[in-house]
Amino acid sequence: MRALTAYRIDPHAASVKLDQNEDTLEPPEPILAELQERMRSVPLFRYPTPGQPEIRAALSKACGWPVEGNLVGNGSDELLNTIALAVLDPGRVALAPTPSFFVYGQAARIQGADVVEVPLTESFEYDVGAFVDAVSEHAPHLFFLCSPNNPTGTVLSLEGIRRIVASAPGLVVFDEAYWELSIENGRALLDEHANLLIFRTFSKALGMAGLRVGYVLLQPTLRCQIVKVQQPYALNRVSQKAVLAALSFYDLVLARTAKIAVTGEALVTRLGELPGVEVFPSRTNFLLFRTSLGGDKTFHGLLARGVLVRNVSAHPRLQNMLRVMIGTKDENESFYTALRETVKGGA
Repeated sequence: MRALTAYRIDPHAASVKLDQNEDTLEPPEPILAELQERMRSVPLFRYPTPGQPEIRAALSKACGWPVEGNLVGNGSDELLNTIALAVLDPGRVALAPTPSFFVYGQAARIQGADVVEVPLTESFEYDVGAFVDAVSEHAPHLFFLCSPNNPTGTVLSLEGIRRIVASAPGLVVFDEAYWELSIENGRALLDEHANLLIFRTFSKALGMAGLRVGYVLLQPTLRCQIVKVQQPYALNRVSQKAVLAALSFYDLVLARTAKIAVTGEALVTRLGELPGVEVFPSRTNFLLFRTSLGGDKTFHGLLARGVLVRNVSAHPRLQNMLRVMIGTKDENESFYTALRETVKGGA
C-alpha cells in the first residue's frame, strides 16, 4: 500500500479553469427548475433510500436496459473501486490501456492485483490486435477500456470493443464517461456479451460533476454479486433528486453536446495555426496538445496568465504534453490568447 501513488490534484488559483474536463455550462434551465422543485420535499434528516430504485427505474427507461441491471454510485471512481473490490485479489490480473485514466490501475493495485498496461499506438489509437494478444497472454480477471480515452481523446471502434470483449475470459469495464460527446457507444454490446460492464457518469455532458453521480449498466446476475461489496448509502439525497431532474430533460442535454463538438473543432483549427503547437485529434470535450516549450514551461506560462490546464507530462508516454478542456467561447478565447502569448514569449 505504501508504494501506491495518491490520485491528487494540486489546487491552483486561476480565473479560467480548464483542467478537469467538466462541462462549464450549467445544466439547462428546466433541469435546474425541476431540481429546485424536487428539493422542497427532501427530508435531509433521513438517510438516503438504499438501492436507489427510483433512479434505477429512470435510468432503465433512458438506456433501454433492465432496471435490475444498473448500479448507481458516488461517481465513477467509487464504482471502479467497488468493481475491483468484488473481482480482484492478490495475484489476480487486471489489464488497462496506457496512457489512460489513472484510477484503473490504482483501483486494481489497492486490491493487490497485478496490473498489466497495454500501450496505445504512437498516435494514441487502440491497437485491437495488441489488446487481444494481451488477453491471450495474461488471461485477466478484469479488463479496463476507455472510449473516448482520457487523456488522449481517441475512440475505440464498436467492432474493436466487440473483438476485445469476446476474447476476454474475465469482466470488461468499458468506461464511457464521455459517450454523449462522441459518435457511438457500446450499449448494444450488452445484449451480446455477459461479461461487459458499461460505465457512465453525470459529471461530464450533464454538467453535474459536483454531485458525484455515476452508474454502471451490466447483467442483472453480475449486479447481484457486485452490490454485495458496495456501501449501502452510495448516493446522497440531493444527488438522487438531481439525477431524477436531469433524466426528466435528458433530450435537452444530448441536444447541446453538438455545440461542444463544433466549438472544439474551431479551437483545434486555431491552435494548429500557432507556431510550435501540436494538437492531437479528439472526439470529446478536451484536447491533448504539446508545445515546443515543453510541458512544465507551458503550464506555468498559462497559469501566470490566469488559465489552468492539466499538465500530464509526467507520464512517460506523454512527455511535454498538456490537456485542456473545451470551455465556453470566452474561456476558449482566454486560453488561446494565453497560449499564443506563452509560446511567443517563451513562457
